Amino acid sequence: MGRYYTVDRNRTLEEGKIINLVKYSDVEPHELQVHVDSLFPDGVTRHGDHYMLKGQTSAMGVSPVIELLFEYVRRSHFPSSPSRFQSVFTFENIDQAVNFRKEYGKSDGLIWEVESDVAFKADMRLLTLKGSLLRLSYNAHQYWGGISSGNNPVWEYLMVPPVRVIRRID
Repeated sequence: MGRYYTVDRNRTLEEGKIINLVKYSDVEPHELQVHVDSLFPDGVTRHGDHYMLKGQTSAMGVSPVIELLFEYVRRSHFPSSPSRFQSVFTFENIDQAVNFRKEYGKSDGLIWEVESDVAFKADMRLLTLKGSLLRLSYNAHQYWGGISSGNNPVWEYLMVPPVRVIRRID
């Protein structure tokens, strides 16, 4: 079982909590409910709700379109890799979590130690819409291949639920 560190930008975590997938049943209109159920029959994480269901822009200013592009590359070429819409994002050590919080998070985001049986390593610097469509496709393939962008990579670990919250890091 791997232990990693996550930044709780929304302050929803607490010691002992188990993060599971959530299956929504209130998506409107009905045809979108059917569609999300076909894509994610087991449900999504908060990340999936935020981007897939609500289509919100991230705190990093990233368009939800990048999430869709990376999801379809994953489905087409890396189906055994975990979906970002069904993952909890973590870092290998506390310093990396602190650096992420400084660069992308809210300064009051809490850092928690978490654990899960599955953690997929990818370079989050590849999550960009800059460049040609060929570049975007290439970046998505590099991401799901676990290959570094080569430009000061920031390794994130996609943890597959259930994810257990161990303790808060002060």
